[in-house]
Amino acid sequence: MIRLYIIEDHLTFIVSSFRFLFRPQRDGISVTGSSSFVDEVVKEADPNSFDIFILDLHIPDHRPLDNIRKLKARFPDKPIVVFTQDKSSSWKTKMIQEGAMAYITKDASREELKLALQKVSAGDIFNPSFTNLSAAIKIEVSDDGDPLKMTPLQIEIIKHLSEGLVHKQISDKTGVSRSLVEKILKDFRQVCHVKNNVELINLLTKTGRI
Repeated sequence: MIRLYIIEDHLTFIVSSFRFLFRPQRDGISVTGSSSFVDEVVKEADPNSFDIFILDLHIPDHRPLDNIRKLKARFPDKPIVVFTQDKSSSWKTKMIQEGAMAYITKDASREELKLALQKVSAGDIFNPSFTNLSAAIKIEVSDDGDPLKMTPLQIEIIKHLSEGLVHKQISDKTGVSRSLVEKILKDFRQVCHVKNNVELINLLTKTGRI
């Protein structure tokens, strides 16, 4: 079970939204704590009662960087997911640099939010760039001749593809939408200069990625 502690000024609405989106028995995700004030959390929150912070970026009378620094100082082992309306790349960079494990906008799909929580719970940083996936795939030639470096999500999708799974099955396995799986593979093929998924798998097999 992934237990969430939500820090948000629109507390009732956001807590209700999370409880509507995620059911403990079905999704393994539950809200076990909430507050509108970071200082209250620092003083009163029981670290044994939750696993992940869900932190709004802009809380009235609070400074975003101070908020995350206070939480990291008091709860160094608790990962923080920033959940915000703000799509600013500069804020995203700042919060990741300060130790946030994910920066998710409030218009994210249920699938993306669930995947982020699962990845963060496993100790991974969730920082995909679905709007510009080509830029997120770094193609480099290392000393050992390995030409590709992939994100964890790309690796997972490619692994399932190589096992013969179709897009719908990959979607079910990864928790992201089918359209997102298709977009990732399309952009990946373009970056790798291949025409279809068979050629993509062949390329990655030859380079030792799968």
